[in-house]
Amino acid sequence: MYFVNSIQDQFNELLRREEPFVLATVVAYKSPQSAKPGSKAIIKNDGSQIGWVGGGCVQPIVLREAKEALQTGKPKLLTISPDAQREDWKGVESYRMTCEGGGSLEIYLEPFLPKPQLVIVGRSPVAQTVAHLGHLLDFKVVVADPEATSESFPEADVILTGLDSVRSHIDDSSYVVVATMGNGDEEGLLAVVGTRPKYLGLVASEKKSKGLFEYLLETGTTPEDIGVITCPAGIELGSETLPEIALSVAAEITRLRRAAAAAEKPSEPKVAIDPICGMSVDIENAKYTSVVNNETIYFCCLSCKATFDHPQITQINR
Repeated sequence: MYFVNSIQDQFNELLRREEPFVLATVVAYKSPQSAKPGSKAIIKNDGSQIGWVGGGCVQPIVLREAKEALQTGKPKLLTISPDAQREDWKGVESYRMTCEGGGSLEIYLEPFLPKPQLVIVGRSPVAQTVAHLGHLLDFKVVVADPEATSESFPEADVILTGLDSVRSHIDDSSYVVVATMGNGDEEGLLAVVGTRPKYLGLVASEKKSKGLFEYLLETGTTPEDIGVITCPAGIELGSETLPEIALSVAAEITRLRRAAAAAEKPSEPKVAIDPICGMSVDIENAKYTSVVNNETIYFCCLSCKATFDHPQITQINR
């Protein structure tokens, strides 16, 4: 019971801290396997593991596939079995079990990634609609304005009534929209200018933004800092109404978000084939190796290494 609780406690704590991780759950097995349906493990971003879904040849495969799931954000089902592979299935990654331990496992990997953050400065009707759309689009919505309230922004995850704390919520993965629209424009821009989020947009006309940018230059803001501001914010939709402006902003953020996700291809893991059992071995985390003629040979377990290093002795013992 303590073991199950510890997994649940870790799961809740990582969600609270907004740390990325993968939850691995055994959904089916064939004997002999030590992990049974319902066995769970949490694999963190640094490769550390809490819980148990299999050892030996299974663990390196799970760790390698969990790392890819964290990069792509997509869940998958692992099958590790001597039986026929499911090469024609989508969302399934098959590995042939060749270790002496035998058996089969099916393990579901589900990545949990922090929501992308949408920081909205201002309390205008456009700001309120962008916050609503951001919530629907599964962003973590942070609203910053001295007069913002939970009543006007019921779906915001965080409401900041002090602009001096806005910067601490912005990093290079954030999306920032200044939608003050005549209520504290200068203060709102000064609160975020100089940051380098993934997107920094200003909802304002060309005439209005020109005056605001001149003010920023007078306060010591560099042209480079102003140059990263997109104005007017939003893709060109021919928007006329305030909801249409908010829609154009949300559409631009969504386009950038999806383009960034498509461009981030997972790095190809460096693997080798164990010459004894035929299992794939993660080179980066391989524990058992031998060097022959200046070439490194990788093994999934100590038994395979011993068989390779001392084939005659191993044969006699058998």
